[in-house]
Amino acid sequence: MNDTIRTILNRRSIRRYRPEPFPDEELAKIVEAGVYAPSSRNLQARHICVVRGQAAIARITAAVKAATARQPDSPYRDSVGSAAYTVNYHAPAFIIVSADPSVTKSPEADAALALGNMFLAARSLGIGSCWINQLNPLCGDAEFRALLTELGVPESYRIYGCGTFGYAEGAYPPAPARKDGRVTYAKI
Repeated sequence: MNDTIRTILNRRSIRRYRPEPFPDEELAKIVEAGVYAPSSRNLQARHICVVRGQAAIARITAAVKAATARQPDSPYRDSVGSAAYTVNYHAPAFIIVSADPSVTKSPEADAALALGNMFLAARSLGIGSCWINQLNPLCGDAEFRALLTELGVPESYRIYGCGTFGYAEGAYPPAPARKDGRVTYAKI
């Protein structure tokens, strides 16, 4: 089996991280993998915002909690409202991927492909990662939007996914069994 396929088959969502940061050079490689992800019509209408440092991440966590509390129908209300909630599982790096929905017809896919590339790049470097969704519905909240602007997320861009990155605490979990009936080879 080649290294690329091995990386794909061995990547897992990591939800417990060691506190030490990983090298900036490795973060740059992870981000570059996201930049090189495919995008609709090669418009590259996405933006990657890298956040490091627990103080900055704590600020994002507090803003997510406050904005979610202001949304009575949020699907994340219970999990985000818990005292133990943090936006990043205490990982040393947090990446926000946004896209401009006025430029591309598939901003969700563009962001997902960038995050997928970054998750695979991280795994190939021995760095864990996990997809985070809680920020997606908050872009319309004025206070949260102000924080995004401060972080450098362009005003017209919406968040379509985020990721946590850091060294896994403990062993990588095994792959769960794959569900049957999820693939069809069409014969026409």
